[in-house]
Amino acid sequence: MSDLRAVKKYAAQHDLFNRLHSIAADDAFVKSVANNWYGGRFEVVPNQRCGTWYCDPATSSKVYAYFKSTDGHMSHWDFNLRRSNLSFASYAAERGGLILVDSTRKGKRMPDGLCAVINLAISLREKRGEEWDTQVYMPPQIVPATERSQIEARLQGWAESLERSTLPLPKLNKPLRPFFLHPSTSSPPFIADSVDFTPIMCLSASRWVNEGGDKIPSVTSVGLRKVGFEYVPGGGDDDELWARGLKPAVFHAHRGELLSAERDDLPALVDKIVGSSNSESTLSTRLDDMSLSSSAEFVGVPASHSRLALDVGSPSSPSSSSTWKRSHISYVAIIELDKCPKNIKHLTTLQDGERYVLAVPSAKADGKAYSTALSELVAFAKELEGKRGIVIGSATPSDLDAAVKQCSSDAPVNPFSAARIPSPIESRKAIIPLALVLLCALPSIADLPEQTSITKGTIADRLHSMVSLWPDGNPARAALKRVNEFLMGEGRR
Repeated sequence: MSDLRAVKKYAAQHDLFNRLHSIAADDAFVKSVANNWYGGRFEVVPNQRCGTWYCDPATSSKVYAYFKSTDGHMSHWDFNLRRSNLSFASYAAERGGLILVDSTRKGKRMPDGLCAVINLAISLREKRGEEWDTQVYMPPQIVPATERSQIEARLQGWAESLERSTLPLPKLNKPLRPFFLHPSTSSPPFIADSVDFTPIMCLSASRWVNEGGDKIPSVTSVGLRKVGFEYVPGGGDDDELWARGLKPAVFHAHRGELLSAERDDLPALVDKIVGSSNSESTLSTRLDDMSLSSSAEFVGVPASHSRLALDVGSPSSPSSSSTWKRSHISYVAIIELDKCPKNIKHLTTLQDGERYVLAVPSAKADGKAYSTALSELVAFAKELEGKRGIVIGSATPSDLDAAVKQCSSDAPVNPFSAARIPSPIESRKAIIPLALVLLCALPSIADLPEQTSITKGTIADRLHSMVSLWPDGNPARAALKRVNEFLMGEGRR
């Protein structure tokens, strides 16, 4: 391919008009499968990795699922305990099956489905009989026999790791069974009203351009006119490169306006919509949506007898932890900073003995300051050990205002002036690593056994117990790296 052709292809694939109309074509296919093939029988669940672009929030489920495509790439097959999706499996069983939506730009037409791992782990723990299906299902035209055999060789090990973990296995009366759908599917798999499995319809929304066979859309409607466009498979991928800040929910809310705009007018329209949606998403609105600090629903971690609780919203599945109550508590409200000035205390007292603000720097941008914040939190918890319960939650605007005023007026920099209150999901991602540090550094806070040394296995077990309650709170890799370094080094002492 010449340099000029390569540049033109890159420009076409990152063109805003092409991307949005490609996404609209894929969204139409998803709706056709759900409504025309299965008559609305199965709820549509987007894979949070990328599937939200192809699923209108008005017609799709809010249940959380996150499957990462690299878990199914050649020689990288895995079952990630931090992305176990067990609450998704439970919900699928309750609903009698689901349609799971994702897409891919490269590689296989669809992700590999490893429902067999969950089925096998349940079989190991509950001693299910031979009638309990533990077979792995993969489309032979996409996954060759050699690859299948390599995956099958790893299944037992993955299932044993899941069964041994602290994750609560779902209570399934029927095994999970994946089916694979894509735009080239000539006829949908028939699923009788009464079957001895729970169907997971793995739907790949995008056409497969590289190998032919799929009918590739090349014409779209702009108002009453038909115009040409270049279809981009997996159009929602890499949205930081083309979307100009547009997010899936905002796209679906303004879908009609966006898809009827002329190509040359579209960038300015997107900028206007994004700016408007950002201004509407004020701090108070986000806090109302969060129902975090105002909810008074504290969840004990890892269980209700613990003296540590989180205020991050209701768990994704019922838990005995949700009955947590203490008459005397100290509330640590979290705010986030990209970077923190040196020699500044991270923990600030607002109401003596009752409410505090902890400024948490970015673990990626300012790892050293992040570790300092962890040290201050552990020291604070040690002082309270046995005296009061500790609740970690998100700060309110008044917390932030009070923290700014508390900072000495003659300080060269007020660290709280650049702080922000995280969104609901950001809160969970920020707070779970802090709780993980306390559970590992001070196991007595939750009546956990003391250990002479902390291992990666211990850290993983305690992390999994919280991520199973809030799957969308799976922390960022940078934060977990700093937590591991802190707990396995000298910082926790």
